[in-house]
Amino acid sequence: MAERRMLIDSSKCIGCRACQIACQQWHQMPAEDTSFTGSYQNPEDLSAANLTLTKFYEVGNNGDLRWLFFKDQCRHCKDPECKMACPLRAIKVFKKGPAVGWVVIKSTCDPAVCSPNAIKPCQVACPFKTKLYSQLGIPRYRKNDGSVLVTGSPMDGKANKCDFCYDRWRNANLKTGLYKGTFARSNRPACELVCPTGAIKTGEFVKIRRKANRRVRYLQANGYPNAQKYPSGLVTHVIWVLQDDRHVYGLPGA
Repeated sequence: MAERRMLIDSSKCIGCRACQIACQQWHQMPAEDTSFTGSYQNPEDLSAANLTLTKFYEVGNNGDLRWLFFKDQCRHCKDPECKMACPLRAIKVFKKGPAVGWVVIKSTCDPAVCSPNAIKPCQVACPFKTKLYSQLGIPRYRKNDGSVLVTGSPMDGKANKCDFCYDRWRNANLKTGLYKGTFARSNRPACELVCPTGAIKTGEFVKIRRKANRRVRYLQANGYPNAQKYPSGLVTHVIWVLQDDRHVYGLPGA
């Protein structure tokens, strides 16, 4: 089966955060208590309870202010450094089926061995660090308040990250009527199903790459000369279309 990619078109994002809520609902994560930090972004960063986060950037000069949004999440690298760094071999890359190429942390990861008092090797190895937590990559072990996630889910007390909702491709309950409405649609991650502007799309690699390239050309020809595809190479299974240079978003090169 052809590898699938996710395309996140940041130029279509309106910052509604529906993707955040849908992700929490599907994974049965608790809401986080947060406080105002001077930005509309909430919470401050990814965490074990927020596997995706809409980041807000205020950009402007000479009195011209505009918002830029960025849906942050695991990139699902083609050669994930987190997997190579994990001493427990708890990180898996699917090799076949509809989830081919996706990177997940297995529920068999033992929280007693995945040391609760140390920075995880997967976090250090991940190249996609953030400004807020310069030592930590995408996998997160704690909530933003520093507490360990306790929900009764298989991922309690373990590192956690976006899993592409891979279980939606294998969930028989979606066909039996247990789930209603939007979540009853299979073969799509929860965040894509609820996005009101269609900024999130999944599909076969060739089609997604074509969509991304076409959108970048359109933006460059219509007032956004610095629009670009991110990451620039074919190193991840998630591709972003950015309205401006990646440095404006504080993104590392790739």
